[in-house]
Amino acid sequence: MPIGQAKFGLLGGVADLGKLELIETQTVSSGTTADFLDLGSYNVHFLTYNNLNASATTELQIRVSNDGGSTFESTNYQYAIQYMNADPVFVETGSATHNAFRLGNRVASNRAGNGYVYLYNLLDSSKYSFSTQQSASRDADPGANLRTEFGSSVYTVAETINAIRCFIGAGAFTRGTISLYGIAES
Repeated sequence: MPIGQAKFGLLGGVADLGKLELIETQTVSSGTTADFLDLGSYNVHFLTYNNLNASATTELQIRVSNDGGSTFESTNYQYAIQYMNADPVFVETGSATHNAFRLGNRVASNRAGNGYVYLYNLLDSSKYSFSTQQSASRDADPGANLRTEFGSSVYTVAETINAIRCFIGAGAFTRGTISLYGIAES
């Protein structure tokens, strides 16, 4: 089949490249973690969270696992982000020695957090795993200002990642949904 015809789907049977395929959705209303133990066979994953609340003001993060979720790695992460604070002023920050991927802004009681993260190379043992994220939430600072954030993280060990954990550092989830998708490549 000529590549031009396949590229444009003229001969039928062509894969729907770039399609989001739902792996799992979790509704959270208690606890501090949401584990995704099946990552499918995708090179790129897309995770989104909607109307996420917590009982305390806390940041959202992701840890990776190389043993199917028996343990989750707490070292070898780096991140760089930019966020808009309550002033409003954009602030740049980062860390060369962090304990997780950044998932997004702080969330607080009765202030919904929403955002998404792309995860790259999780299942590829020859490459570092990367993420890029963007989020928006109401801050717990006086006045409950809108807080936006975007940035990237890297897990600096080249190994197969076969599970991820979304978690918060304080309090407990009170409501929200977290969905994990794979992006079709063939």
